[in-house]
Amino acid sequence: MVRDLFYDGDWHTMMQDLKEKKDIIEEIEKCIFIEENVVSLNEIIYEPVCFDELKHWFEEKNILPKDFVHASLAGLYDLALDYADGDLHEEAFKVVRYMLEVDKNYAPAYELYGSLLIEKGEIEQGIKYLDKAIEIDPWLVPAYASLGEAYYNSGDYLRAASYWEREIEYAPDNRLTYFMLADAYRKIKAYDKVCDVLERLLKRDPESIVAMFQLAQAYRDAGRHEDAQRIEQRILETRPTRAEDIEPWARVQLKHGNYQRVQEFLNLLPDTERMKPYVKLLSALCDLKQGKLEKARQAFLEVKDHSPWFLYGNREFLSEFMNEEEMRACGIF
Repeated sequence: MVRDLFYDGDWHTMMQDLKEKKDIIEEIEKCIFIEENVVSLNEIIYEPVCFDELKHWFEEKNILPKDFVHASLAGLYDLALDYADGDLHEEAFKVVRYMLEVDKNYAPAYELYGSLLIEKGEIEQGIKYLDKAIEIDPWLVPAYASLGEAYYNSGDYLRAASYWEREIEYAPDNRLTYFMLADAYRKIKAYDKVCDVLERLLKRDPESIVAMFQLAQAYRDAGRHEDAQRIEQRILETRPTRAEDIEPWARVQLKHGNYQRVQEFLNLLPDTERMKPYVKLLSALCDLKQGKLEKARQAFLEVKDHSPWFLYGNREFLSEFMNEEEMRACGIF
């Protein structure tokens, strides 16, 4: 367990650090013999890891944080992440604090500590740790992501954007960051910047219909109506290849009255996808517009029975394509 958490599976480096602990060296030699002659000693054998028990073993063996001179700490970082993902935040904090005892300049530990503090609601303190992380390692992309999120949630959209710009600079293929950055600029009505961000994304990912859809709206917000029409035409001439692109693609097709085209595409989806509420809504809308009122009504009522909040949350979308009389006829009111 110590070998994997502190040394990336390297017995030799571990033995170098703990060479003064004769009883530990003997144990390591036994483990090496077992691995060479019997079975690999991996996480299948020792998981789950209880960090408190591991620390207690360190105390019994008089192993101190300063003994881990050549430790990589990547395994401990992953352990802390696992605790955090399981909502065991206090356990995650213990692991991160121990990492900083081993190496006070380990930037990922500051990044994770800061992110956990922000998640806990201690924004100001969390930002200090994240700032420390990028002071040590200016290339630490997750720190920029967390700083952007912290400032965005605090309403400081311009500062959030500045950190997300840095994140994209170092990790230009992080697609989600472009959308978050565009949203931050949208909050301050910097529509030209929104357009610029989404244009950059489309250069890296030309097939993203979500990006095209948002860019068309950004062009309209910026008063660039011809550019918006050009992008919408591009959407009209393509077909979705990703689940995330289906809804924006369908909205543009429906806007232009291509109900049959949307219905034909939806009918080709796997059954698991066709059972999702948003696909059922789109399909019902297509049926309605093609004169199949009763079929549409049954579909809308099914969504209403099983996912009432989803239907309520999409009333604004439906109102783009349905009048009040159609909504009443389909039982939406």
